[in-house]
Amino acid sequence: MDRICDKKDCTGCFACYNICPKKAIEMKEEKLGHIYPEINLDKCINCNLCKKICPSNKNFQLREPLKAYAMKSKDEEIRKNSTSGGAATVFALAIIEKGGIVYGANNIENGKFNFIRINKKEKVEKIKGSKYVQCYINDMYIRAKEDLISGVYVLFIGTPCQIAGLKSFLGKDYDKLITIDLICHGVPSQRLLMNEIEEMVEDVNKVDKILFRTQEKTGFNLNLYEDGKLKISKEMKESCYYKGFMRALFYRESCYTCKYATQSRVSDITIGDFWGLKENSRFYKERSKGVSLILPLTEKGLKFIKECKKNMELEEREIMEAVYGNSQLRHSSNKPKKYNKFIKIYEKQGLKKAYLKTRTVKQILKDNKTIMNLYERVKGK
Repeated sequence: MDRICDKKDCTGCFACYNICPKKAIEMKEEKLGHIYPEINLDKCINCNLCKKICPSNKNFQLREPLKAYAMKSKDEEIRKNSTSGGAATVFALAIIEKGGIVYGANNIENGKFNFIRINKKEKVEKIKGSKYVQCYINDMYIRAKEDLISGVYVLFIGTPCQIAGLKSFLGKDYDKLITIDLICHGVPSQRLLMNEIEEMVEDVNKVDKILFRTQEKTGFNLNLYEDGKLKISKEMKESCYYKGFMRALFYRESCYTCKYATQSRVSDITIGDFWGLKENSRFYKERSKGVSLILPLTEKGLKFIKECKKNMELEEREIMEAVYGNSQLRHSSNKPKKYNKFIKIYEKQGLKKAYLKTRTVKQILKDNKTIMNLYERVKGK
């Protein structure tokens, strides 16, 4: 067996890694640092479970949103320290209050972004905030299944493809499982992010937290922390990684044809920023403080939202308002024309030169504020 699925369709979800009975699958980096499964043929018993379970080889039932909510946490501290309105934190705390387990993407630890298992309120801090990078599931599907079999509540928060990987691995629904997917634009590799961080600090392993968004929710900065204190901050306009992320310059191949980038979703609940919130919303003037979008997709998801209502302020909005405000609820990110050129330059010259040499004229102007101001004035004439 050569490939578990077509390489261009592989999302790096780790479903195959978790299902293999002989631990014959390793996740290895290629080209831009994106991870792909590699089968150790000496260990493989040709059971084909990896191929059968791969979400890229299946068509999942996607569900239309039942409702759309604008949301903010009633706890201002939670909202202040969250990327948007604090939805993920409120949901995580609610599951832990039930004696349940939360699975989510941890902030950087020992130079890696991995998923972790949380059963204490004080640990929820670890999974807060957006991570504009692919986080590794590792064996967390196996652990989630063990928790579900034991009869506890499980909340699993991830990108849509990671939720699809979990569902495929489990093979059935569980009454006490709540899945939440994030509105995702695409994922760069951890190696690309580390390339930039290595230029910012002397020792990457000392970085214990990275924030991509400031407390002013409209601020996009790359903030690195050591021992819980801000070590260095780089504005998006100064960061080749950040600007490349915003350009969708170096996502996984599968991100450009993502079958989950639609208003029909794979999980119980979808969350994200409520971009496109209209002026008639009572939260409109508070957008800079962060407003979450919540889309319940199943009755189970809707019921869970109602259970958490005591800890959040909700405002029902039109579903299409949310769809029009979030492009990833309509289509996947467009693959840049210079994607392959970036790869070739990156392999020889690294991130910074690859980014600089694949800019369009407009992007060059944007990167140079003085020239851009002149350009706008001339264009205005």
